[in-house]
Amino acid sequence: MRILSYSNWRSTLLLTLCVLIGLSGCAKASVFKNTDTATRQNILITAKRMLGTRYVFGGTSTRGIDCSGLVQYAYREAGIKVPRTAQQQFQASQPRRKVLPGDLLFFRTGKTQRVNHVGIYIGNGQMIHASSGSKRVRKARLSKRYWRKRLVGGGTFLGTNQATIVLAKP
Repeated sequence: MRILSYSNWRSTLLLTLCVLIGLSGCAKASVFKNTDTATRQNILITAKRMLGTRYVFGGTSTRGIDCSGLVQYAYREAGIKVPRTAQQQFQASQPRRKVLPGDLLFFRTGKTQRVNHVGIYIGNGQMIHASSGSKRVRKARLSKRYWRKRLVGGGTFLGTNQATIVLAKP
């Protein structure tokens, strides 16, 4: 059996502690990333489950829902509390030029300067939103001129990782 001198023992202990601290930092980053991914997936699963649900102004449930109610419902199911209206959600979210699935997209569809519509970005240039025009929760392509022209920006209540889409006005 080899016996370490005090200075060798101390060096070995210090090296071991440095390695453990380094690994714990990696573990925390990895856990955060996985938690963020799981949260985003939960939001998307809930939003997709709501496809076809009837649009009801002020609605917040599976019996009828509006755009900000859809966001509030999907986020609540993922354990995140967000404000009620699209304007409040816009003001409270962290602005993002680059959004990920589960992040929010904000629009001005009326004549005022207030944000009055919100959708959940699902990837591949699409969002899920509660449409007052079609009276249903549905998917929409962001490449359509209507949405591009009215887009105010993106926002998130979640952690950020690598971007999926860059928002830019045409």
